[in-house]
Amino acid sequence: MDGKLFSRRSRAVLFLLGAILTVFILALYDLQVVQGAYYREQSTKKIANTETVQAARGEILDRYGRALVTNRASYQVTLDTKLMGEVQNRNRTLLSLLTVCRDQGQDWNDSLPITQSPPFRFTVDAPFQTVPEGEETPVDTRLYLLSKALRLKGIGPDSTAEETVAALRTYFEVDETLDEIQGRALVGVLYELTLRSKDIVRTGYVFTEDVDIQFITAVKERSLAGVKIDTVTVREYATASAAHLLGQVGSITAENWDYYRSRGYSMNDTVGIDGVEQAFEDILRGTPGVKDVEFNQSGKVVGESWHVDSVTGEAQVPKPGSNLMLTVDIRLQEVVEEALERHVPGMTDETEGAACVITDMTGGVLACASYPSFDPATYRKNYNDLAADPLKPMLNRALQGLYAPGSTFKMAVAAGALEEGAITRTEKIQDTGRYKHYDRIEDQPMCWIYRQYGGTHGSVNVSEAIRDSCNVFFYETGLRLGISGIDQYAALFGLGEATGLELYEETGEVAGPETSKRHEQPWYEGDTMYAAIGQGNTKVTPIQLANYVATLVNGGHHYPTHLKKTVKSNDFSQVTEEYQPTPRDEIGLDEENLSAIKWGMGMVANEGSAAWYFKDLPVKIGAKTGTAQVSRNSEAHAILVAFAPYEDPEIAISIVVEHGGSGTSVAAIAAEILNSYFSSRDVMDAPAAENTLAR
Repeated sequence: MDGKLFSRRSRAVLFLLGAILTVFILALYDLQVVQGAYYREQSTKKIANTETVQAARGEILDRYGRALVTNRASYQVTLDTKLMGEVQNRNRTLLSLLTVCRDQGQDWNDSLPITQSPPFRFTVDAPFQTVPEGEETPVDTRLYLLSKALRLKGIGPDSTAEETVAALRTYFEVDETLDEIQGRALVGVLYELTLRSKDIVRTGYVFTEDVDIQFITAVKERSLAGVKIDTVTVREYATASAAHLLGQVGSITAENWDYYRSRGYSMNDTVGIDGVEQAFEDILRGTPGVKDVEFNQSGKVVGESWHVDSVTGEAQVPKPGSNLMLTVDIRLQEVVEEALERHVPGMTDETEGAACVITDMTGGVLACASYPSFDPATYRKNYNDLAADPLKPMLNRALQGLYAPGSTFKMAVAAGALEEGAITRTEKIQDTGRYKHYDRIEDQPMCWIYRQYGGTHGSVNVSEAIRDSCNVFFYETGLRLGISGIDQYAALFGLGEATGLELYEETGEVAGPETSKRHEQPWYEGDTMYAAIGQGNTKVTPIQLANYVATLVNGGHHYPTHLKKTVKSNDFSQVTEEYQPTPRDEIGLDEENLSAIKWGMGMVANEGSAAWYFKDLPVKIGAKTGTAQVSRNSEAHAILVAFAPYEDPEIAISIVVEHGGSGTSVAAIAAEILNSYFSSRDVMDAPAAENTLAR
C-alpha cells in the first residue's frame, strides 16, 4: 500500500517537473526562434550621436601666482530630442523635467523673448525681424527661426505676445489642458531646441547648469529619455576683488554668434563676455574634444569613445586652456578697493564714484579699482540690483570714466614748454591775480588763490608754479607753447588716447580746434589758456593719468599699459609666453627739465597742503593734486596723481573721486595705498625659498 502511494507521488512530481521544463523550453523557443530576429534587432540597434566635450578654461593668477579665477567640478543637464520619441512623449518628458526644476528651485535656460508669466509681452523690440533675401537665416534669440511657421498661422510683426504664445502652443502641439505658465515654459524649451536644430552636428541643449545631487536624484528617478547629466567645469572666483578686471564667462549671444561660429565654436560653448575672460579668450579657452556616443532605443548610453579625426587619425580629446598670470598684485588691489570704500562715501554728499590705477614704469597695471564695485561670484545673482543701482557699480570708472584732468595736466604743459624753449627752468613769471593778456576780455581769467583769497603767488618759476598750481603761470606758458604744442605733448604722454590695455577703455580727448569742431563749438585763441590748466573739452581716464605720470618720471619712455605678464601651460610646467614691454613713443625728456618738474611735484607732496598725509610714508614721493570743475552748482571732482619713490620711481598712481572737492582731500587715500605697497614690497619681491613649488 505504501509502495503504491510513493509511486503515485513520484509520478506526480515528475509530471510537474516535466510541465515546468516544457514551459521553459517553449518560452526559450519563442524568444530565440519565433521572436529572435526582433529582439536581436532591438539589442543591436543603436543611435549614434556626436557630442562636444568642453575643455577646462585656464586659470587666471596674479603676478605672484595667487589664484584669482579657477575651475570647479559641476553638473549640467543637456537635452537631445532625438532620444525623446514622438511629439507627445517629448512634451511629457520636458514637462516632467520642468516640474523637477520648480520643485527644486532650479532655473533653466530660456531665451524666448516673451515674459515667463501672463499677461505676456515681448522683452525685445522687433522680435519678428526679417532677413534679406539670399542671406542665411541667423541663429538668434528672437523669433527668426519660427517666423515662417508662425506666419502660416497668421502671426507676424503686428501680433501680440499673447497671440504668439498661443500660436507656438499650436505649432509645438502643446496639450491644451496645460495652464498658461506651464504652456509658456514648455514652448520656451521647445524654442531653444529649435534653435539648436540649426546646428546640424551638435544638437545638445544645455537646459540648466550647476545642479546639485538632490536635483540629479530627482531626474534619475524619472528615467527621462534624452535628458543627460554631464560633469563639467565652471568658473570659481578665489577673490571678491578685481571684479571689473576679471570679467565673466557666459553663453554666446546672438549678436556674436556669426563671429564665434566662424571660429569653430558651437552654440552651447561658454566664452568670456567681458574683462580678462574676454580679452584673453584665445589663451584661456582650451581645445574642445569630440565624443561619439551610442544610445539604444530607450535612450540609455551603450557606448562612448573619443571621435577620431579622419585627417590626422588622432582622438579628439579635450585639451585644457593655458594659465594666465596678470601684472596685478591682488593684495594691493584689495587694499585699494578697501581704501576707496572706507574714504569715498564720507567725502561729500554728492559723491558718486571713484577710481584708482597704479602702474609700474613700463605700463604694467598693478591695481585698477573702481568704486563702487561688486563681488564677481554673485554677479549673475545680483545683476538686476546692480543694473538698477544709481551709482552704477558695473561701470569701470578706472578705464571708462572721463574726467577733466584739472591741474594734473600742468606737468605735460610744463614739459612741452621746457622742451620747446617756450620757458626756461629758472624763468619767473609774475602772478598778477588776474591774467590781463587780453585786455578786451571783461571777465579776465584769475588764479585760484586770487579768486578764493584775493592774493597772488608772486613771481614763480616752473617748479614753484607746479607746487602752487599757479594758473597765471600756466596761462602764460600755454599761450607761449600754443594749442598745437599742448596737443602734441598731451598725445606723446598718451592723454586723450587709448593706452593700449587689453580691456575695453574709453579714449577721451584733449581740448583744441578739432575737438571743438567735433562738439560744434567755436574755438578762440583764448581757449588755449583754459586748455593749459586741464579744463575746457579735455577729458581723460584715470588709467591715462597713471600712465602719463609713469611716462613723465621714467624719462619720457611711453609704454602701452598691459595686464598680461606671463602665459603658462595648463599644467604650469613651462612658460609659453612672456610679455615684453616695448615703448610706443620716446619723448626724450631733458634730464634737467624733468628734474625741475619732479622738484615741483616733490614740493607738493612734502610742503603743500597734502604733505601732512605723506609725512610718515617709508619713501619720499612726488605728487600733484587737481580740481576738475563740473558745473557751478556741483562740487568739483577731486584728482591726485603721484609717483614713488622720488629718487628712483617704481610706480605711478592716479585717483579720481567724483564730486570729491579738492585733490588734497584724496591724499589720505593715496597715503594709505602707498604705505601698504612699500611696506609689503620687499616681502613680495623676495625669491621663493628652496624646495617650494612656484606656480
